Amino acid sequence: MDAAIERRESWLNRVFGRRPGIFFVCLFAWTLTNLDQSLFGYAIPGILAEFQLPLEAAGTILTISFVFAALLIVCAGVAADRWGRGPVLTVLLASSAVFVGLQGFAATVVMLTLFRALGFGLSGGLSPITNALVVENAADRYRGVAMGLLQCGYPLGWLLASLLAAPLLARYDWRVACFVGFIVVPLAIPIGFYLARSRDGDATRVRLDAAARSSIDPHGAAGRDPGTAPDTGAGRIRRLFDAEYRGRSLASMLLFFAFGGAYAGSAFFFPTFFAQERGYTPADASLLVGLSNGIAVIGYVGAALLGEFVWPRRSVFVIWVVGGALALLGLLWASSGRSADLLWFAVMATMFYGSQAVVPVLIAELYPTQVRASALAICASAPLSIGFAVFPMVVPQVVARAGWQLGLSYVVVPLLVIAAVAALCLPNRRSGLPVD
Repeated sequence: MDAAIERRESWLNRVFGRRPGIFFVCLFAWTLTNLDQSLFGYAIPGILAEFQLPLEAAGTILTISFVFAALLIVCAGVAADRWGRGPVLTVLLASSAVFVGLQGFAATVVMLTLFRALGFGLSGGLSPITNALVVENAADRYRGVAMGLLQCGYPLGWLLASLLAAPLLARYDWRVACFVGFIVVPLAIPIGFYLARSRDGDATRVRLDAAARSSIDPHGAAGRDPGTAPDTGAGRIRRLFDAEYRGRSLASMLLFFAFGGAYAGSAFFFPTFFAQERGYTPADASLLVGLSNGIAVIGYVGAALLGEFVWPRRSVFVIWVVGGALALLGLLWASSGRSADLLWFAVMATMFYGSQAVVPVLIAELYPTQVRASALAICASAPLSIGFAVFPMVVPQVVARAGWQLGLSYVVVPLLVIAAVAALCLPNRRSGLPVD
């Protein structure tokens, strides 16, 4: 028995580092926050019906929430580098869940928009923090696998939300489905306690390491080692755009902006697409989207393994995102019947959404520890949220004029191509190398 436990611990340590629990806590937190935020996508058909709103109104609500998220994500990344990953993550998870639940009490569209903006904005800050924690604690050789598995929080959150929301939507309405968010609030407490004890990768250690290097520098502060970033938010931001990192930072921002636009311009509208274009009930549309996302976990795991052991992560991302674009065209133009819808959507989600299994770790490995959370916030999560903000307003306008099939084809597919081209501008870093 002891030998079996030792082997199991050895396997976990080889993949997830000295403290495997950090990975599982991050995956749990990331799944919970995606469960929360996907509830709004499932609620859109009911919201439009109750408030008698056009599809463009849902896009406006989403856009406002994504603009707020883009600003708050930058603050969250810098705060995590300065005050520690764990405390910031715990506060964001609990507070975002509260506002998700409050959406169910919204008496007006203005109140609903406010609660949605606060809930999504706060939850978005978990992205750079969980990514940074996993990158800094995973074993070098399996870092991509760990990060790929972390990204499974996206489809798992959508799947769990659909399993909870579908029966509620069938029996009650969208407001009751939003109350699921309140379940997450007490779950944030044990996460906070665990991360408080496991201080790997937090800002305290980073500052101590930097101070130790400075203390042995004979030139003092003026002769600071170039690998050490100033312990200020402005200093970290400036470093991301100096000569060493400027090209990769700009390419990363374009990649995430385009990918975010493609994702938000489609994912949050798919329940409405199936309801309006294909004749599904809100409950059936929720189940189809949720089940397809559950199947998509295969794509996340496959991309992570290929990116770690077969091809560079950049190559896997390009293949996956182009494959996702082709599968989206298949869903829009070649699918007929519910079985075909499920198959095409699952393939699209496996490739399109599964590409996220490799790109966060690709970006994270391009920057040193002192600015990693800031880089993930400014060069990845923030432009992702800006893309989220822009295209939920664009897609409904195009759909209103050209219909669902042409609208999604005109907007989403070109954005995925742009994301692939931007990825080709990033360094083609070999997997398994140590990070600074």
